[in-house]
Amino acid sequence: MTTLSTPDATQTTLTTMTVMPSGKSYEVATGTTLLKALQAAGEPIKTKCGGEAKCEACHVFVTSGRKTLSRIKPAENEKLDGMVGISSNSRLACQAVIGTEPITVELIA
Repeated sequence: MTTLSTPDATQTTLTTMTVMPSGKSYEVATGTTLLKALQAAGEPIKTKCGGEAKCEACHVFVTSGRKTLSRIKPAENEKLDGMVGISSNSRLACQAVIGTEPITVELIA
């Protein structure tokens, strides 16, 4: 498991993020978006809008730990509603803020 560097690790709460299909696990700071955590881990996540919920590039499936993520806000919900191939596990990585429980994220090729 890899621990990603945080600005002040002594005051940061960490949780585990497992990424599929690589199967790698990382210790990530709670309160961070999935997009930032995935980018810091070096995982191949795309973004076109810079985290504004204006594109579909960072669409991921959260296969476990969905309830620990932040609630879906109107901008994310609106974008997801217009997308093809979504499921109840779908989130935009730029909008989903990591909570305290471990999560598993599946990247979409």
